[in-house]
Amino acid sequence: MTEPVPSKVVYLVIGLDDRYNFMNVSNPDRPTRLLLDLSERCELVFTLCDKLINAGWKFQARPIEIDRDYGVNFSSYVWVPYSIDGGDPSPRTCFKIIYEDQRMGTYSYSLFMTDSHNQKIDLDPDVENGTGAVP
Repeated sequence: MTEPVPSKVVYLVIGLDDRYNFMNVSNPDRPTRLLLDLSERCELVFTLCDKLINAGWKFQARPIEIDRDYGVNFSSYVWVPYSIDGGDPSPRTCFKIIYEDQRMGTYSYSLFMTDSHNQKIDLDPDVENGTGAVP
């Protein structure tokens, strides 16, 4: 890593829209597709939305995997403490990784979650270094 903490932070709050599509609901009034801005070094913070947490969702013990990165562009994940409205902590609902912006390429990343029935849910979008999501 070149610096301890990047100055840019990208928040991704994982939620579902009315049609059960996964969306970034960091701004609940304007949900957007799950796009990562990989144009510069940044910290990526992934959190489940409060609605999913209240429904019993959480990330799996290993919440993310990035294919073919080999630790060059993305750091290991670190769990971040999170609670809804200052209540009891909600374990395994928020984590962060650092994107280093050291190598060009297209990456597939997988988010691993479980629902209230402990059913495993995987989400596998592609991102292209420097240009955001691949259509």
